Amino acid sequence: MGALAGTAAAEKIVWKPVEQAILKLDDLLRRGRARKRAEKKDHLVLVQLGRRFLMVDYHEREIYELAPEKLERKDKELLWNAADKPSKPMATTEWLVRDAGRVRRIRAKLSDEGRVLEVQVPIQPDLRGLY
Repeated sequence: MGALAGTAAAEKIVWKPVEQAILKLDDLLRRGRARKRAEKKDHLVLVQLGRRFLMVDYHEREIYELAPEKLERKDKELLWNAADKPSKPMATTEWLVRDAGRVRRIRAKLSDEGRVLEVQVPIQPDLRGLY
């Protein structure tokens, strides 16, 4: 089961922009499309490829294609209802999730398309011990 299974039907996920994120498709750098991180679910990353939105859950090693009409724009953020999660993830293989210094590198092959998606996002420091 995916990470969002069992969430409340009305739960809204807030996707915030990620500065300094890198997106590659087939090892080619993709220019400035939306790369967003779920506000309270650090293991979820949203990438935009043209008109497609892909939600990457690197804990579960699953990628879901989200319907663009289900995403609501609010300033620089996107809102999405977790109840709109597709029932099946995309077919993926060759997962790599690795922390490299201050960056988390997430890489997976989209099996049906034969393409390799890579996202590099800054690791958010854990400041809980400072309080």
